[in-house]
Amino acid sequence: MPQFHAEEMAGDTVLARHVTRAADALSAVKAVTGGQISARSDHKRWFRVVDERNASVHEFGVEEQPVRTDFAK
Repeated sequence: MPQFHAEEMAGDTVLARHVTRAADALSAVKAVTGGQISARSDHKRWFRVVDERNASVHEFGVEEQPVRTDFAK
């Protein structure tokens, strides 16, 4: 399997770098996050995945769980 470099991003700031082997870029980012992934639009937290084999860069957004507020207090 090819190797992918995944950078965890907050805006334009790199938070972490990961290296993983997977069949494709989407599988690589899923292996790193373990969460819901979508095509990047205006996500605050996102991943840039570099596929050196195909000389391509992919961007994926992380679906954040909504913050629950307890109004019953």
